[in-house]
Amino acid sequence: MARDDKGSGHGQQKLQVENDVYEWNSQFITGAQVRALGPGIPESMDLFLKIKGKAGQLVKDTDSIDLGQPGIEKFYAQEASSEAGND
Repeated sequence: MARDDKGSGHGQQKLQVENDVYEWNSQFITGAQVRALGPGIPESMDLFLKIKGKAGQLVKDTDSIDLGQPGIEKFYAQEASSEAGND
């Protein structure tokens, strides 16, 4: 069976959230969609995209991430910074 993972985003894209790998059938995924995968990431946690050799990039729910880049996009969560109004 031939793999169809080349080209303009057709076929399954892979991403990693914490230690779990997921397949996504679109080239783009929003932060809210990443949060909903698997057991989910609570709103009390910040979501980051790991970028090799750089600090993680904060991903908001409305941000769109291109999964069609070489390699696998890796997301992780960490406790949100305390902000005014968060009781």
